[in-house]
Amino acid sequence: MSRVVGEVSMSLLRTDGEIDEDLAWSTTGADVFEPSLPWRTFRWRYGQKHYSGTHWSSTMRDHVVYESRLELTRLLYADFDPDVTAVFAQPFLLTTTVDGRRRRHVPDFLVLRENDVPLVVDVKPGHLLTRPKVNFALGWAREVVLSRGWDFEVWSEPPEAELANLRFLAGYRRDWLFDQDLLAEIRATDLYGATLGDAFCVFPQHPDWRVRAAVLRLLWCQHFVTDLAEPLSERHVLHKGRAVVVGAGRCDLPRHVEDSKSDGVEGEQICLVRGSRKGGHVTGAAVRVGVGTRLRYDGEVVVVEEMFGSAAGNEVLVRDGPGRRFRLSLREVLASGRAQVIATEPGPESDDDRETASVLLAQLSEEELEKVRERAAHINEVLTGFRSGSDELPEPGEPRPQYAATVPKLERYEAKATELGVSVRTIKRWVRAFHTDREAGLVHGGLGHGNGDMGGLGRADARWVEMALEIMAEHEKESKPTRGKVIRAVGPRLVARYGEGAVKLPGRATAYRWLQELERRLPTFRLSSKRNRDIAARPPGAYGKLRPTRPGEYLLLDTTRLDVFAMDPITMKWVQAELTAAMDWYDRCITGLRVTPVSTSSIDVAAVMFQTFRPRPASKDWPAYAAWPDHGIPRTVFVERRALNPEEDEGNEAAVEGTHGVASPAMVPETIVVDHGKPYVSEHITSVCQRLGLSLIPARLRTGRDKGPLERFFKTVREGVLEELPGYKGPDLFSRGERPEDHAFFFLHELEAIIREWVACTYHHRPHKGLVDAYVPGLNLSPAKMFEHGIARAGYIEVPRDPDLGFEFLKTEWKPAHHYGVEIRKCRYNGPGLDGYRGETSPYTGPKAKGLWPIQVDPDNINYIYFRRPDTRRWHTLEWEHAPAQKFPISQGAI
Repeated sequence: MSRVVGEVSMSLLRTDGEIDEDLAWSTTGADVFEPSLPWRTFRWRYGQKHYSGTHWSSTMRDHVVYESRLELTRLLYADFDPDVTAVFAQPFLLTTTVDGRRRRHVPDFLVLRENDVPLVVDVKPGHLLTRPKVNFALGWAREVVLSRGWDFEVWSEPPEAELANLRFLAGYRRDWLFDQDLLAEIRATDLYGATLGDAFCVFPQHPDWRVRAAVLRLLWCQHFVTDLAEPLSERHVLHKGRAVVVGAGRCDLPRHVEDSKSDGVEGEQICLVRGSRKGGHVTGAAVRVGVGTRLRYDGEVVVVEEMFGSAAGNEVLVRDGPGRRFRLSLREVLASGRAQVIATEPGPESDDDRETASVLLAQLSEEELEKVRERAAHINEVLTGFRSGSDELPEPGEPRPQYAATVPKLERYEAKATELGVSVRTIKRWVRAFHTDREAGLVHGGLGHGNGDMGGLGRADARWVEMALEIMAEHEKESKPTRGKVIRAVGPRLVARYGEGAVKLPGRATAYRWLQELERRLPTFRLSSKRNRDIAARPPGAYGKLRPTRPGEYLLLDTTRLDVFAMDPITMKWVQAELTAAMDWYDRCITGLRVTPVSTSSIDVAAVMFQTFRPRPASKDWPAYAAWPDHGIPRTVFVERRALNPEEDEGNEAAVEGTHGVASPAMVPETIVVDHGKPYVSEHITSVCQRLGLSLIPARLRTGRDKGPLERFFKTVREGVLEELPGYKGPDLFSRGERPEDHAFFFLHELEAIIREWVACTYHHRPHKGLVDAYVPGLNLSPAKMFEHGIARAGYIEVPRDPDLGFEFLKTEWKPAHHYGVEIRKCRYNGPGLDGYRGETSPYTGPKAKGLWPIQVDPDNINYIYFRRPDTRRWHTLEWEHAPAQKFPISQGAI
């Protein structure tokens, strides 16, 4: 136990940026803390494994930072808890003296609860809690917090099914996305005792998708509760009360590894004994569980003291090292993975230094396998008198007299040795191997030996292979070497490290075969140096990934340079083009895209987000299936008709009937995944995301797989569209033809129209291998079909309550309102929306405003700008005076 000596002080980072250091923390402490900024924000480094980001908390109605996905799970549980009134990330710095040394600690979260003391939360994976350093730091922090009258919690991995349910329901935490009248109607209906599927069908007068979403919203609000320990299904029964969640919080800490090596019972040392296979049979793989059995449970050694039955099943009473007793379900002990029986008797182990029988037998040819079967028949005859091993399946003439059961065993051994022309010692060895491993033990060399040639590569000293890999790794950031250079460099290094003649060098042919094998592990010779560096940067373990569960949960944003030259419509010169796209991760639908000249700015990113809120109209030349929602999505999904047609005037019903559709689905994403470029993390984008309730996850540095589906889309665009166009320059310098810029033909807006039509007509309706329904793995799904699947599963797509909210993504220009309108970039705009404000000074102040009016500018189409009247708070479109003469939009970059 650590010893905390002296006063405990707290340091806060105030909302105004000032730091209050060394605040005395009294025994109550609740009055010391005030809302503050995170003491430290999440950090980024190349190669990091965890995801950091900002979560829009429905409790705080604001962004809350987190440093890992495990911390995000704690935020989801806090949002789901109705007693939580506030959550602060990295809330303060604790400083005190522990065991004579000055210690500092920053908790992960501070949770304020109604009618309860504050809760300090530290988040750590369960397998790290027994590490001495981690255990000590959390131990003294826990002691300090509890001594001040607050609660302390260590949060680890919650139950998988429960977390999946909460993560799914968290998509319904934004209250303004739901029909309040429908919610009130459902609340007024007695649905307690009904199943979730029945609740979805009770209101036939409303669209199914809307009812499903409303019911799930009330599940999140805990108006209805159900069993969250099992994956949600339509068979779940709705109840009244408080939802019961297990979570992963614990107040106590397990002992660290050094203390858990002994169980504390009579001073005995736990010793794991593996069975020796020499001189007899193994005792078997079964282990007795009873009184006195030792278990390793959550990193600690416990002893079973009693076993008894209960209504819930068989249970055991166990005692840990300090003498604490607690009960465990026998099913949990045997099947949960948290407990492991410590075997004290000899027996087989899963990590024995032997190949499995299936692996060994699979390497034999048919002739070799037939020899093993024949040898096994001879051993069966020696042991039982029958080649089949059973008296129920005798062959003609069996048992032969020399192998009858009445003949002594040694005489049978001698008879078989004479018959096969081998020694009695060989027969005894075969019998022993047959008892241990059956037919696999009769293979030449047995289970514990290989043939030594590594699959035909040839014999090579392991030290030579290790040195070759070491030299190849040294060229990760260097120019690409040849195989001969590596082979020549290995010998002198082995002499310097191990001495002359200590390591035998393989022959030239064998060395080249081994380098070809090592090329698969560490590409060095075949690919380009850049590609080799990318492969070397891959994580050594299994890839982690975000797994969306519904449309709109994750929206990917990224930009790539197109491998084709385009023409600028004004200067008539070729330019480099870049494509910025937004993709819904769940269904791979492209919700917005924009082609820009030279480079992408934050305004271009905002324009793509604007398209996600207000999709562009589908072209009249497109087939009917390519326009949303004509391919099968209910038109009622689009709550606001203006989301279907931005040019539609209010009350114009005829315009609705003539609407052909839109080019992409309209949605409000829940989380946006971006990279670290300035256009994506600008204050403008983050501020609008906070207002609209959008979480942000910046992808890890130089880790393209974090936005893998969108990166693959860019490749598909190149291979499916761009390489067929004039001006195509190839993916790299080596693929480029002679002067491809001379063949540039399409204007930027034409290139964007080509890509947009290909996405709508081809990409959205072609099956994708990456789209999988876990319940029907072999089903071919296109993005459009996967979108429909998400509608049926999640109940709705998160369309904007008011699509005019998308205007907030556009760039703001501050301009005066003249009698002739507004002038921007030497272009004059006018419209009835300015009436009553012409020539007036705006009430806005500040260094940029200075009495001017805020105008929203769409860089994708400068024919129109947008003005929000202060009196009605409604948006109005102002048209460029020369817009009617233009047949296509003009980009801001062209001007």
